[in-house]
Amino acid sequence: MRRLKPRLALAALLLSALLLPVLSSGCGSGHDVEAGKVVRQPVDSGKLKIGYSGSSALTGLRERGDLEAKLAEQSSSDAVEWKPFDDDASLFQAIEEGRVDIGAIGDAVPALLHREDAPLVYLAAEPANPSAYAIVVPLDSDIFSAADLQGKRIAYAPSSNEHLLLLQALDSAGLSQRDVKPLKLAPADTFRSMERRDADAWAVSEPELSRIEPLGIRIIADGSLSAAQRDIYVTTPESLQGREPLFKLAVDAISGYDDWLGEQVHDAAELLAGLTGIEHAGWLGSFDRKAYGTAPFLSSIVQEEQTLADTAAKLSGRKSRMDVQRFARDWMPERP
Repeated sequence: MRRLKPRLALAALLLSALLLPVLSSGCGSGHDVEAGKVVRQPVDSGKLKIGYSGSSALTGLRERGDLEAKLAEQSSSDAVEWKPFDDDASLFQAIEEGRVDIGAIGDAVPALLHREDAPLVYLAAEPANPSAYAIVVPLDSDIFSAADLQGKRIAYAPSSNEHLLLLQALDSAGLSQRDVKPLKLAPADTFRSMERRDADAWAVSEPELSRIEPLGIRIIADGSLSAAQRDIYVTTPESLQGREPLFKLAVDAISGYDDWLGEQVHDAAELLAGLTGIEHAGWLGSFDRKAYGTAPFLSSIVQEEQTLADTAAKLSGRKSRMDVQRFARDWMPERP
């Protein structure tokens, strides 16, 4: 074997020293980089960590303290910790890694990102909301259909329901993602991105869709084109094990809050306007396009989610098939 010259040996040593912290820092993300597997953090007993992304309406539940009040009524010592994330993909990764116990994500997210070695539990599903998703352009744009997106800059949150809408819209026009110029976008930055004309088109969802409406937009495709039309509540078997009553309490609190959103739209809009920066009128517009509520994963919803997973795999090039039925088990505790 040839020995390195002194200068080369020193350079190699310095390079190793520089790379070591970078490689070591990868372990902090919760992924075993060498083995390519998800390493889940131990469950933090006594604490329920709830994640939400962007301008989620769940910020209102956090502010109202409904879940905390339910825990106090039952003399529970469990604490609630709310964790914000920029987008659904980041939240989903945190759930997979055990950094968050429960979160609401677009149903396309697991279909695009789920890793086979990281089992999930689907807790509940919101209603399908095709009107809550759209691909939009400014009113003065020369883009009028998905076919006109060829070669254009499209801003969206990667691995999201908006992303799958874009893939399906392009596919319907005989195009693919290779035919456009994708730009990563955090949903909360949509308004500023449109003001600056950072892109030619934007794939968005509520409440950001109603937030940008005053800028003057034209919808060239909506969620009716896409299999991804709802949010789902997701956890892991490790987070759920032995804590089913606590998770039921959380889902019940979310369900009650969702009922309040639908019944007291002006009060809800006023509360959320103060928390998100989206105006009262913007939230009212969002409520017109998006219904809230929670339902168990009935067989009909499981079938819809399997169709979504198969569609996402086909359009994204995912090789492994995702079996949704494995995640949609009956987790509710038995009634006394």
